[in-house]
Amino acid sequence: MGGEAFLRNQWYVAAMSDEIGDRPLARVICNEPVVVYRGKSGAVHTLTNRCPHRKAPLSIGDIHGDDLACGYHGIRFGGNGDCTHVPGDTPVGRHFRARHYPTVERHNMIFIWMGEVERVDESLIPDFHQADHPDWAHVKGYLHIKGNYQLMIDNILDLTHVVFVHKTTLAGGGVTETPLEVSVENDVVRAQRHMYNVDTAPIYKAARNLHDKIDRWQLFEFRAPMYCWVTLGARAAGADEPFGKPTHIVLNAFTPETDTTCHYFWFTVRDWALDDPVIQATYQRMIDLAFREDAAIVEQQQALIDSDTSGAPMVSLAFDRAGVAARRIIRRKLEEEANERRVAAE
Repeated sequence: MGGEAFLRNQWYVAAMSDEIGDRPLARVICNEPVVVYRGKSGAVHTLTNRCPHRKAPLSIGDIHGDDLACGYHGIRFGGNGDCTHVPGDTPVGRHFRARHYPTVERHNMIFIWMGEVERVDESLIPDFHQADHPDWAHVKGYLHIKGNYQLMIDNILDLTHVVFVHKTTLAGGGVTETPLEVSVENDVVRAQRHMYNVDTAPIYKAARNLHDKIDRWQLFEFRAPMYCWVTLGARAAGADEPFGKPTHIVLNAFTPETDTTCHYFWFTVRDWALDDPVIQATYQRMIDLAFREDAAIVEQQQALIDSDTSGAPMVSLAFDRAGVAARRIIRRKLEEEANERRVAAE
């Protein structure tokens, strides 16, 4: 893909809320080094991680009130990027400031806007409300993945691989035999599998005591640039529990770091057994393992893509349809942004 690799006028998850403590956090998002910090007022701010003075990392500095001081020369910047203090009151030009990124803390996550400030649109922040709603319990995690974020979107949008990659956690009957139904509406991809009277999966044995045949379902939703909701459920085969009711929902955010690496933020939420420590520990253990297995596969995949000199493209099969649709949406939106920049330049 030529041109810009990432959508800019979008929100990206930069961190989990509890990652932002009393020290600045350095991250790279869409090939840009940023620093995220929480001021004394409690508000979270994001600045470029390059001090405009000598390009030192602001992340090695200290927090002073709601300002961030560079650890090299002590120059301070406010959350909006304005220079607020220079040691010795040394004069600086009126354009001397750090780039700031609009930042919103929501759903136990820190979202930053990577594009044009005048185009900020908070309605584009994904609805991950279950991640901080009292009627839902959650486990969560973060993984740094040595793979392109679109490989992770491919991975999550079809779970055929669970039979082969997640044998001790998510595997079970019916997945490979049941076609994935896919629909696309504007910028949203939805997909589903309904499976009847199939072998149970280890996670349903451990968490829901379902040891015999089950009916199970997988429901997917993708919204550009990198958000995926996966609703997973099971019932005893033939039971009258509503089909599609979530046993748990996985909230996924795949934030590009570079062209070949990404940040993976996830929550697995449920609306039952909210205070059961055994169920909580079971989910944390099994989902942690499953997503580490995904990371290992994608990282090996990326390494082989990087070393492949044949020029042969990846092949898409029927169960890749949702991932292919997501890639098409991303590609189209990248072309739209490129056209907008070209028109503005003219």
